[in-house]
Amino acid sequence: MNDDLETMRAFFDRRADSYETHMKNKVEDSEKFYIEVSNLVPETTGVSILDLGCGTGLELDQIFSRNPTASVTGIDLSDKMLEILRSKHHFRSDQLNLIAGSYFEVEFPSEGFDLAISVQSVHHFGYGQKLSIYNKIFRSLVGNGMYIEADYVVSTEIEEKEYRKRYESLKSVCNVPDGFYHFDLPLSINNQQAVLEKAGFMPVIHHARYGNTSIFISRKPVSK
Repeated sequence: MNDDLETMRAFFDRRADSYETHMKNKVEDSEKFYIEVSNLVPETTGVSILDLGCGTGLELDQIFSRNPTASVTGIDLSDKMLEILRSKHHFRSDQLNLIAGSYFEVEFPSEGFDLAISVQSVHHFGYGQKLSIYNKIFRSLVGNGMYIEADYVVSTEIEEKEYRKRYESLKSVCNVPDGFYHFDLPLSINNQQAVLEKAGFMPVIHHARYGNTSIFISRKPVSK
């Protein structure tokens, strides 16, 4: 397979040891958005968090520094990245439930979490896939639960369509089957907000932008 279209699991397994250095040094304003995500997490004792694409836990490092009692279920495709996360927080084994797998396939408990987060993960998936995972997140949250996403988002729909066009062209050239490949498929700011709203979140707030990373805060309305 062309190195430009690598399976998601293989891509992150190969780069697990250098991932944190890359994120800290190569991704614009990463320190700021990791801190801001942690600032948005309630300091409630024992708050239950679902972390999608948790990787080595850069966001969790910040969150645990503010709320050391948080209980986290983290899901990631890369076993090697989860090993790093587990090693860093070995003393929190009773607070961490780490699952190696795809968050599209792992079952989420209904209304099992106060909060869900995802940092720099879902920009690898298009609109339809995002709607699917947002529907799952929505069902997994308690009433008035919050979903915080910090991810790569482009400014215009023209940019969004260009990414999709290049991805489909590369898949054709490489003759690869459908699956999860490491390729950026960011939505526009407007479409990102729209797909979260379509999943049922209300309100959806474009909270902040750091370089090309946007933070969205989405709430699950309380059922009447």
